[in-house]
Amino acid sequence: MNTDAISQHVAALSGIPKQPTAADKSRATAKPSVDHLMDTPLPVLINELGVTLIDSGITDAGFFGAVVQRRTGELLLTMPAERSELEHDTVARYLLAQALGLDVPPMPAPIVTTRRWSA
Repeated sequence: MNTDAISQHVAALSGIPKQPTAADKSRATAKPSVDHLMDTPLPVLINELGVTLIDSGITDAGFFGAVVQRRTGELLLTMPAERSELEHDTVARYLLAQALGLDVPPMPAPIVTTRRWSA
């Protein structure tokens, strides 16, 4: 294999998602208390839980965000980019609480959550 082919192969590897380590899986499956979820600064909470935060391109005013739990336990949280800091923070915490099975009261209208399970 020549040097150019090796360089191309190595460059292609950067696009492949990394396999989670045992520490990643442990963080992704850790279940914080409701108080911790509500009181911890959101960037710290996201890091502690191993959450991947993704800006969504969905512009529909009725879309507040979504959270997906991968088979590895990792949580992917996608949120509309053009929302207020208060809305972003509040909805992110609520969606994480729902995904983690924490007992929190429902959000007021118009925010409605739906749970979908896949096999």
